[in-house]
Amino acid sequence: MRLKTFSAPTMTEAMALVKEHMGSDAIIVSTQDIPGTGVRLTAALDRDPDLDFDIVDAGPPGHQELLDHAEKALLRHNLPERLRLRLTDLMGRESGATNAQQLLASALDEIFDFSPLPEKNTPRALAFVGPPGCGKTLAVAKTAARAVMKKRKVAVLTTDYKRAGGVAQLEAFTRILNINLSLVRTPEEFKSQFSRMRDADMVLVDTASCNPYVDADIKALGDFMTAVPSEPVLVNPAGVDADECADIASAFADCGVSRMVISRLDVASRLGGALYGADSGNLSLCNVSMTAQVADGLTAISPVALAKLLIPSHRAENAKPSFSEVVK
Repeated sequence: MRLKTFSAPTMTEAMALVKEHMGSDAIIVSTQDIPGTGVRLTAALDRDPDLDFDIVDAGPPGHQELLDHAEKALLRHNLPERLRLRLTDLMGRESGATNAQQLLASALDEIFDFSPLPEKNTPRALAFVGPPGCGKTLAVAKTAARAVMKKRKVAVLTTDYKRAGGVAQLEAFTRILNINLSLVRTPEEFKSQFSRMRDADMVLVDTASCNPYVDADIKALGDFMTAVPSEPVLVNPAGVDADECADIASAFADCGVSRMVISRLDVASRLGGALYGADSGNLSLCNVSMTAQVADGLTAISPVALAKLLIPSHRAENAKPSFSEVVK
């Protein structure tokens, strides 16, 4: 059985394409309304090897193979159908790619905004925010480590004074990096401490965990973020349910978040939920955390780097790309 997808402004036009390219024996497997585009049909055809069917492919020779490879990867990463079909539609229109990674990268570049974290962020504080267990503290430590290696002057603050061991964990990292750690409990303390750090190249903040479904938590986070010039950056882990990620991203977007770090790529192999979250919250993708090693820092993400994560090169189907493969 051969499957083929068709996009058109109307159902009538889509059906006409099916008949033109696959004949009257084709069976409609699924239909999808694509907002702003029209409709998308997937049709199937049981091909008889004794019959001479000529299936017309819209792309150049080999394009369908690349498209099939990329679509298979998106399915493995559990991308929700709406996002997956948008990417597939864009890939179907691309004709210049020579491999599946390039094909997917071009579509990712159309849908997502890529904006890596700055190497210097003063006069603003860069505050890492997110739900419990998302990896904020490690993200702060990695960002600080990379800045120290580049001879930047770094200041680190934490508002995570209630969590058992929260301060101790970050303090262990900052001690190794020879950075002072400042603890702030109120927005007023935050403002006072920040005013003393104006000469730093980077001011990083490890915020307390925030439950996006609790209004009081969201308000408390907002009070801290408005106390000083700051940019909140969401840390959202890979391997999480897509709808959950979408709700989390949308809630933090309402707090002023515009960029997202994808964490836990060392222990999760599926990115569909995180990508759906970024798309739903209209958040730029900035960096990813690929290892548990602080010295590795956060890896800046781009359309090509993300495509490498989604479609590893020359590996088993379920294998993950190495850190060096993505950063090179």
